Amino acid sequence: MTTPRLAPWLAQNPRASRALEFGREQQFVINPNGIPELCEDLRACPVHKPTPLYELPALAARLGVGEIRVKDESQRFGFGAFKALGGVIAVANVLSSAVGEAYRSTPSFESVMKGEHREITGRFVFTAASSGNHGRSVAAGAKLFGNRCVIFLPKFTSAEKEAAIRARGAEVIRVDGDYDTAVAECRRQAEARDWTIISDTSWEGYESVPRSVMRGYCVLVHEAAVQQWGQAPTHVFVQAGVGGLAAAVIGYLWAVCEKRPVSIVVEPESADCWFQSNLAGKPTLASGDADTVMGGLACREISPVTWPIIGAAADWFMTIREEEVLPARRLYASPLGHDPAIISGPSGCAGLAGLMRVCTDAEAFKAVGLGPTSRVLLINSEGNLGEPLP
Repeated sequence: MTTPRLAPWLAQNPRASRALEFGREQQFVINPNGIPELCEDLRACPVHKPTPLYELPALAARLGVGEIRVKDESQRFGFGAFKALGGVIAVANVLSSAVGEAYRSTPSFESVMKGEHREITGRFVFTAASSGNHGRSVAAGAKLFGNRCVIFLPKFTSAEKEAAIRARGAEVIRVDGDYDTAVAECRRQAEARDWTIISDTSWEGYESVPRSVMRGYCVLVHEAAVQQWGQAPTHVFVQAGVGGLAAAVIGYLWAVCEKRPVSIVVEPESADCWFQSNLAGKPTLASGDADTVMGGLACREISPVTWPIIGAAADWFMTIREEEVLPARRLYASPLGHDPAIISGPSGCAGLAGLMRVCTDAEAFKAVGLGPTSRVLLINSEGNLGEPLP
């Protein structure tokens, strides 16, 4: 009997044994302790509320699975994307740590937000490189706490996203290059000017802030876990850029679920750094130039700090084509039957595009273990953000 040949866009992770334990190396990246308390702290923010978890029974029936639920981050903070959580929490952690170091007493989120320690926090200037959403998040965090913010944008970032960043009080510097070029320029200027970088990707010697960013993302996973799921998901399709969201989703579910869900990491063909890293067995570059309509996923390199989670426990890696994005966005916006309508951007619908690609390939559907009893979790990671459906 011959083993079915899988499509070239789907690859299994040979390291992801189901017997793997969530150990110290994983806890260093994603620590589930204190996440419920962090959710309580966020209640002090006037624009915060949990985002909805929608059920799509008609789509589930069409695709041949038991349940599909979508965590809709298009409604996060009135901001329109999950990244709002990362930037705000990371800025708060930097400021509270500085106050704690000065006074040997850790302040509350609310007290820092109210400016009770400006003699310490006021000196910070925050900066980040971003394709749009993360920059808006850092800008929002800096504005919430009353700090100056400078955001570096690659050339492909839309004018609408730049305007949204400026609207949150940040200064913007355009870089004549891609996302990785913007990261390099951000690092150079931050070092020269003593600015504090809030990055969602890590490098040697810089891991604490990206971990804080991912801790913010764990909030959305915790919310999903308590929003009347009933039973935990059996499968999760999660999109990946550098890996922050995927690490938070996979890591938190791994830590809190009795049985770790089967996870499928979804990327654009041209920005397949995780797909290629899985094949190489170590962090490596994407095979393409990261030129994709999915701007939030347009990354050529993974965040190394996330490797102990994604590299160890993501079960499958897959890519999607550019032409598969628009149908997924339209299916969210104009759903089947009585399913709720969901407003999604090109990156936001990538998980759904991945699910649809797998469900239309019989061998792939079987390989990842989907079937009529499967419970699938998707993350709509962004709304249309100035990129309305054509």
